[in-house]
Amino acid sequence: MANKLLLSISAKQVSAARWRGNGFAACTVFANDDNGLIAFKDYLASISNHTVYVMVDATGEDYRLELLPSSFGSDRAEMIGRKLKQHYRNNPYCGAWLQERDSGKRRDGRYLFCALTTPDLIEPWVQAILGRELPIAGIYLLPTAGQTLIEKLQLKQPNLLVVSLHSSGMRLTYFRNQKLRISRLAQLDSSGQQAIKNLAEEISNTRLYLHGSRVLTLDEHLTVLVIDSEDTLPELVQTIARDNPNVECRRLGRVEIIEKLGISATALTSSIDALYLHLLGLRAPANNLAPASVITGYRQQRAQRAVYALAGASALTAIAWCAINTLQIIYTHGKTEDAARETVRQQTQYQEVTRQFPAAPTSAENLKRAVEIAQKIGGTMRTPETMTTVVSQALELNPAIVLKTFGWKYGTTDITAGAEGANPSSANTPSSPTTAGLRHQSGLIEGEVRPFRGDYRTAIETINRFVESLSQQPEVATVKIVHLPLNISPDLALSGNTANSGTREQAGKAEFKLLVVLKQTV
Repeated sequence: MANKLLLSISAKQVSAARWRGNGFAACTVFANDDNGLIAFKDYLASISNHTVYVMVDATGEDYRLELLPSSFGSDRAEMIGRKLKQHYRNNPYCGAWLQERDSGKRRDGRYLFCALTTPDLIEPWVQAILGRELPIAGIYLLPTAGQTLIEKLQLKQPNLLVVSLHSSGMRLTYFRNQKLRISRLAQLDSSGQQAIKNLAEEISNTRLYLHGSRVLTLDEHLTVLVIDSEDTLPELVQTIARDNPNVECRRLGRVEIIEKLGISATALTSSIDALYLHLLGLRAPANNLAPASVITGYRQQRAQRAVYALAGASALTAIAWCAINTLQIIYTHGKTEDAARETVRQQTQYQEVTRQFPAAPTSAENLKRAVEIAQKIGGTMRTPETMTTVVSQALELNPAIVLKTFGWKYGTTDITAGAEGANPSSANTPSSPTTAGLRHQSGLIEGEVRPFRGDYRTAIETINRFVESLSQQPEVATVKIVHLPLNISPDLALSGNTANSGTREQAGKAEFKLLVVLKQTV
């Protein structure tokens, strides 16, 4: 945590404390006059690398609670800026604090506008700090630090009046539903026999003031918390409870302050404003009254730290990346060495095994070439599976066709009548124009029509249907009729002897031959 310089400025004195870690040892007190300012400048000469937080306890304060429309970003900043100019036109020390949002559909925001109406009280001290080039993080009204007190003590009373004694007088701060609503500083004598009576009367007057300001009615229950850091006000609690039956009074003594708020006994004794300085060190209030000209150095410091943090994060990322790459290189190098050792081991085992092999009939290169040639030959070979599938599908559609012989060939020319088991007496058939000169499959089918009762017209029609079934197959290029049971060509001359017409068996057959050529495949 960065070192802080905490200041509490009042009309009578200025208390300064150096915050380190989670607390400070003691306060240094300066009188609010010219001599005190000179001593304060000498005090600042020994301080460096500290961020300054200024708290003001003065009678010149103003608090206004307003309900504004819900807005965000630049719209909200512009709206708040207009309101601040409207309320505090020429006052540089003013600010707005969004305390909560309304529960309605519009979600309007409740803003507490605060201002220090006597800026001359702090100007010399602020200039002394800026003269030493120490960054000022913010300027806050003392009551706003009481918000941390409420949260630390976990006080849940809806109407709470916190009473505390300071160097400038008696501070009375009213909280509505745990949110700061209004505060006033009463300058009175808190010593002597009339001190308790004066303090009790001021509390009663404050209640009347809240009623007159329409903040709290007299019928509402009020809880009064007396901050007694010096254990001198037990009688005040009794007096308030006796004179105000509708008021609950509680005292926070020295021991309870030390235990619950974590301030050391030495620090608490060093200044009457030490407790609120401790609250300021724990957490800066939300409502910062410092103008932009005062906190410029602090903003530059934050930007500088952000740059340093980004550079540090980048450096750590680079270091981590280099470390990961180094580990990967080491791992890869180790894997490479393991692979090299495994390769040597496998080669040694291979050589030991190959020594026991008989002598090869030829070299490994020749064996490799032989395998490659065999693979090429196998890639160019074809089987009659496609042709038989085509013929089988056509036969299923034409049950009157009976297959007698089937010949198949894969080459650049079509199958001839005497090849692959075909009838050797048949004539050669020419190649199809679409497959001439290219390697393709061709088949010669010999069959007959059964039953056949001498009706050649019906038999020829059956054969034509069979030819059509073959032609419709997507794999078939052409189908040619080589031989029919009856030659119906008009160019054929009639000849022969009707007396010698052949046997009855020959006359009772309707045989035919077909040439089927499949489309070329790669």
